Amino acid sequence: MAGRGRGHGQQCPACGMPLLVQWVGDVAALQARVTLPPAEDRLPYPQALADRTEDDLVWCLPRLPFRALRLRWTGARHPPECPHQHLTSHKCPNQPIF
Repeated sequence: MAGRGRGHGQQCPACGMPLLVQWVGDVAALQARVTLPPAEDRLPYPQALADRTEDDLVWCLPRLPFRALRLRWTGARHPPECPHQHLTSHKCPNQPIF
């Protein structure tokens, strides 16, 4: 897919938070838009599951040396003790929800 792995360095136009926007998936891709936290923030999978809404997906963000940031799907078989950051969709505090 063209542009895959790009999206680092974008900002939310309403609140200015840094975003990571990527197409995730090979066959049926979804565009994920997540708030990009600092690399040292610990964001465990169980906490992301608790913080999500019913319409949210949880994404796994490995920060591997010498590799571009790339979101991964999570699902029923995703290990709860996964050491990577786990993110949900960006929820802009300045955007009305309706």
